[in-house]
Amino acid sequence: MMALGAARAGAQSTQTNAAPQLQVSQLIGKIEVETPNQTESVAGQTLPYIRSGSIVRVLSGSAAFESDTHATVRAGKGDSFHFAARRPESGQPGVIRIAAVGKEPKTLEVNVGGLEFFLRKGSDVSLTASGRGEMTVKIEQGNVHIKPGSVPKNSSLRPNARMMAAGESVIVRVPEEMRFESAALSRPAVKVSRENDTTFVAQADWPARPSNLNRDAEARRTISRWPEVSRTVALATMEKYGAPDQVHADKLVWNNNGAWDRTIAYRDLRDQSDILEQTIRYEVPRTKLSAVNEINLPLRVSRDRKEISATSESEQMNFLALNLADEVIKGKKSSVEARDFYARTVSLSKAGKTSPYMQGLLFTLP
Repeated sequence: MMALGAARAGAQSTQTNAAPQLQVSQLIGKIEVETPNQTESVAGQTLPYIRSGSIVRVLSGSAAFESDTHATVRAGKGDSFHFAARRPESGQPGVIRIAAVGKEPKTLEVNVGGLEFFLRKGSDVSLTASGRGEMTVKIEQGNVHIKPGSVPKNSSLRPNARMMAAGESVIVRVPEEMRFESAALSRPAVKVSRENDTTFVAQADWPARPSNLNRDAEARRTISRWPEVSRTVALATMEKYGAPDQVHADKLVWNNNGAWDRTIAYRDLRDQSDILEQTIRYEVPRTKLSAVNEINLPLRVSRDRKEISATSESEQMNFLALNLADEVIKGKKSSVEARDFYARTVSLSKAGKTSPYMQGLLFTLP
């Protein structure tokens, strides 16, 4: 067994000429890391950091990675990416490049300053610290799809932008300090084995996450400046699930918490009362997409149809929406029946009556 490193959350880089770094910030499952032409005497000795030039493959489960330039990468089984970093030189800032590779047409999720986008095989982005508190995201190859609603305010992108093409770039606001926002993984739950001279496998059979003490304090400081409604939702989520995995000025993020693959509590209302977004791994048949849309609830199916998200003012409302989506997909209810059931159930809940549809997922996740 080998514990992943000793980096600290919020630790500012002391080497201004050092190349940007990428660390494993969460792991449940197995990843393979290949670094061509770089032999390690001890397999995985650089963990939690990923060497520049490495190819990372998620063999099972899921993993999250974070750079000290405030970018995060989330990957699931079948995802692969190439990571490269260039140190600042000749007055030019350091650069990170993330390229989606591999045989399967999987999708990587990348977040920079709240802007979330998806990389498919052949897509390549560079991230450059172009100014104090600024990160330039440039699409080097391929097309990149943008997550709806994630375009930050005051961005040069249209608020409803859905895609960026090769050669296009956007400047995103990020914290001024070059640092990791999450603590390094400290739990001795990661087993490392050598595949060959340049490749090793790291495996965690249960969630391996950073110590949550720093993140809890940081999250509470952050949400103290939020509006009361969103602060209340964030606090309720922290009471149930503990410290978030990521703390941003405009949102808190939990990964693999309870029934959810991902939970995001937002500072600002994204549409009336949709503060809490929760996502599950659920493959939606292409033939059922229109039926889900016709329910006319705050539901979103990912572009690859492997995830479905509900967004509302509470976890109970998200359970209700997803349970009804499942019944529509399985033919147990029509879209109209689901919509009417939703309205009745919400009305009854306001009168103090509970429903199992609002207490948890009524179906089994794969």
